[in-house]
Amino acid sequence: MLDSSKMVVTFQLSPLKILFGLGIFCTSFGLQAQSGWTKAKKEGFFQLSFNRFSSDQYFTLAGDQLKTNEFTQNSLVLYGEYGLTDKLTVIANWPLQVWNGFSSTETVSGLGDLRLEFKQALLKKHLPLSIAIAPEIPIGKANNFAQSNLNDFESINLPSGDGEFNVWTTLAASFSLPNAPLYGNLYGAYNYRTQYEGVTFTDQIGVGIELGYKVANLVWVNSRINALTPVRDVLVATDFVRGDGTAYTSYSFGAAIPIYKQINLSLNYRNYGDFVFDRKNLYSAGTFSIGVFYERKNKEQ
Repeated sequence: MLDSSKMVVTFQLSPLKILFGLGIFCTSFGLQAQSGWTKAKKEGFFQLSFNRFSSDQYFTLAGDQLKTNEFTQNSLVLYGEYGLTDKLTVIANWPLQVWNGFSSTETVSGLGDLRLEFKQALLKKHLPLSIAIAPEIPIGKANNFAQSNLNDFESINLPSGDGEFNVWTTLAASFSLPNAPLYGNLYGAYNYRTQYEGVTFTDQIGVGIELGYKVANLVWVNSRINALTPVRDVLVATDFVRGDGTAYTSYSFGAAIPIYKQINLSLNYRNYGDFVFDRKNLYSAGTFSIGVFYERKNKEQ
């Protein structure tokens, strides 16, 4: 039996070009916080964040864990919400720059895919409930080759975008307590995927839950569990680069710290486990995020 915990893959192995298409690209900027609330008309939330991820632990389509060269991904992400009406909010999630590289390659960078979401409130008062449609527009670099530092004639595709047009549909519900600074979110999502260069991808299902609490009437803290799985098993590695067959359970902890008026500092840590869906087709380790966000409120509030 192969001891995968001792398996080290380097650029000197010819199967590398097939093995290292990374599911991490499809999950880094995928499901964020989802809620049943929509913004009031002309209200907004705008955040710029920097994310860092590094791992040498890769989980295959079969769920086997392999030790590889260390993969590092850094990203600068712009996220925004704006209330078009009291019941309709437009949301943009856009990696402005993504840097990818292995310890054995150069680092390459590029623009990421734009996720544009339209969230409609179904209920607002007692149990906020919303439905959202979010097309993901493939404007990022779908082919971005990094040269090996070991062999000049070898390279690997480390795209900043997956090249595929897909659409997320999300149903989310929320609650908040009237006499305590506590809230909760629950969502379910379906990702309709298409194809890239003749390869058709499997649709995905996502679920998640979030709880948040305001400490000392000053700092909001939250914890989340998100999970993703394909609607059917992917048995053949047709195109790893696009994340086909990726599954995971992630948990995260975050905090929002006021700086000045409506300007806040955001901190977040995210990691992966197997307690809802087992990890498949992704690199697994902690992601650290730091950002600054601004909230635009209506004057009467």
